[in-house]
Amino acid sequence: MADKFDLVVIGGGNAGYIPAIRASQLGMKVALIEKREGGHLGGTCLNVGCIPTKALLQTAAILHDAKNGEEYGVKIGDIEFDYPQAAKRREQVVNQLRRGLQGLMKKNKIQVYNGTGSFVEPKKIRVENGEGTEELEAEHVLISTGSAVSTLPGLEFDGERVISSDNIVTNNESYPQSIIILGSGAVGVEFASMYNDFGTDVTVVELLDRIVPLEDPEISAALQKEFEGRGITLLTGTKADPGSLEKTDSGVRITVASADSGEQEETQGEGGSYGGEDAPLGEADGGETLEAEALLVAVGRRTVTDELNLDATNVKLTDRGTIEVDEFGRTAEDGVYAAGDVIGGYWLAHAAGHEGIIAVEHMAGQNPLPMNQDLVPRVTFCRPEIASFGLTRAQAEEQGYEVKESKFPFRAIGKALIEGEPNGFFKIVADSETDLILGMHAIGPKVTDLITEGVFAKLVEGTPEELGMTIHPHPSLSEIVGESAMAVDGHAIHF
Repeated sequence: MADKFDLVVIGGGNAGYIPAIRASQLGMKVALIEKREGGHLGGTCLNVGCIPTKALLQTAAILHDAKNGEEYGVKIGDIEFDYPQAAKRREQVVNQLRRGLQGLMKKNKIQVYNGTGSFVEPKKIRVENGEGTEELEAEHVLISTGSAVSTLPGLEFDGERVISSDNIVTNNESYPQSIIILGSGAVGVEFASMYNDFGTDVTVVELLDRIVPLEDPEISAALQKEFEGRGITLLTGTKADPGSLEKTDSGVRITVASADSGEQEETQGEGGSYGGEDAPLGEADGGETLEAEALLVAVGRRTVTDELNLDATNVKLTDRGTIEVDEFGRTAEDGVYAAGDVIGGYWLAHAAGHEGIIAVEHMAGQNPLPMNQDLVPRVTFCRPEIASFGLTRAQAEEQGYEVKESKFPFRAIGKALIEGEPNGFFKIVADSETDLILGMHAIGPKVTDLITEGVFAKLVEGTPEELGMTIHPHPSLSEIVGESAMAVDGHAIHF
């Protein structure tokens, strides 16, 4: 006889465990199915994405600061980089958070099943693992099976020469002294920044004409200038020929050439956006041959739906493999919802968790606000950081808005000078007619934190004038938000 629940969640990432907790708070009896080895919850983000990546980026930041300490009067002497210790700390952070999630499941009385979940019927789920099979019945089902790294034909991952982001954050022994990175979205530029700080020779290959191509063009230009100043080689408007890949005794060799025709399809990925998995790279006709110890393929992600047996339901997939849902996460099957990467949108952990909360609150009759993609902050943790939400000026004008815009530099902010990070800027895009905020775009120190103030202002229909009236502490980096807000109407004080 099948165990019965108010809600069965298939997938334990942010789009799964977070709404499972919220559903428990709303009085539901909840089961959560996770197939990851060891039953580790947290999905890509905790296990092979956001958390381990940012742990390594923190190591890179400390290494950079140590090498540049003399400017601040701190003479350290010879600096030694211990990668195995950095990897050990990375794992300690991940494991601590894993234990925390286990405790949250117990606290909220959520029954966790380790195995692969699939539909027998729309409200009957089979859980299979190496030890047997169980069946669960549910009033509601939430699909949150997420996404996985993708590659291109001819560039299959081997974990050593041709690698994915997953391979990097599970490698405990060493790192390459030279690397070619295909794709310059969030994943590509974060690892480019990290490896450069580690001392690796980095080359980034991007099919489109600028790096981080889904960001504001001025953000792309500013990051390119910073990266090139650090010695990172950036090949934009360039395509790689997968068929030319050679694995050598010392690494890899691949041919690249100018991308003189065709456009690259864009997808969203964990931590940000990058070149799509279906990009028509074609054959490189002549061109340049690149060599390195490793090739990181950061060209996209694919949804994970193959094992769900969706044919037993009325759930529909789009041409891109994402699950069709309405603004509350409802699929075409009554009582079945979906959230996270599997439904498309911004493939970001914080967006996934929010989508899941909306779904379970709707199940419970709470009448939540629908998901608003313009309120999703997009953050990239390279050095310097990038953060944005909403529309760029060009996008707003395409939608018919009469736009006013500000751009305030970090070099006019005292705390940025104190911290030795004066480069970058904060930009606000607003509607001239209503004065409402349409978007914000920033590059510079701690902008991944600062952007939240703008997201909240847009949520409550705030205006740049009201942001400018907000008293920001001095000296702090947050002053740039207030100054940028005042600059929208030409009232900036310090620039």
